[in-house]
Amino acid sequence: AGWGETAFRWRSYLPLIAVAGLLGGVAGGRAGSELIVRASVAVGSMMAAAGLALRFCAVGQAPAGTSGRHRKQHATALNTFGAYSVVRHPLYLANLLVWSGVSAASGWPLGAVASTVLGVGLFALIVHHEDRFLAASFGADYEEWAAVTPAFLPKLSLWRSARRPLQWRKAVASEYSTTHSVVLLLLLFAAARLWAAGGPRPGPGFWSVAAINSGLYLALRFWRYSQ
Repeated sequence: AGWGETAFRWRSYLPLIAVAGLLGGVAGGRAGSELIVRASVAVGSMMAAAGLALRFCAVGQAPAGTSGRHRKQHATALNTFGAYSVVRHPLYLANLLVWSGVSAASGWPLGAVASTVLGVGLFALIVHHEDRFLAASFGADYEEWAAVTPAFLPKLSLWRSARRPLQWRKAVASEYSTTHSVVLLLLLFAAARLWAAGGPRPGPGFWSVAAINSGLYLALRFWRYSQ
């Protein structure tokens, strides 16, 4: 298997390398000044939220047989509407926004830059691999779409409405786990910064958010597997 296929197969686990490095750096006291931390947490959280929203919309409007969480390449149709009308890989764009946003929210500038560079390299490999798969699977239809639709930077003038309304149940079932993980990481970075600074322990607000996040995750997981 080539690097692109390997990266695709392990795309759900490779971010753990960046997370471990960022947590280690923050716990080691490498976060920036209070102003830098506050700004980076705000900007990073907004980036991550934008990425989650893009994932939610792309998955919720995707036809069956596309936009899945498969370990191997899988597509029974070529989706060129909705988010896919302005960018060929909206889910990987969304993933990079989430990755970069969470990295920035760590409050460690150098670590965030290194993590983002790693993410760009990883998704570039995956996008190249997926483009080859789609070209082999859909031939002229793919070539016509790819000739005008950018791979990673959206061209909004190309927008065509999705052929199906947003399927909320499908989107929630797909994305609740990712959302829980993002909120959990933001909490872990906050706790690591407090620990490194020798400051007070996390307060009631921290534990309230943690409890709500965990409660929603468990409730949605039960709902999904009880369907």
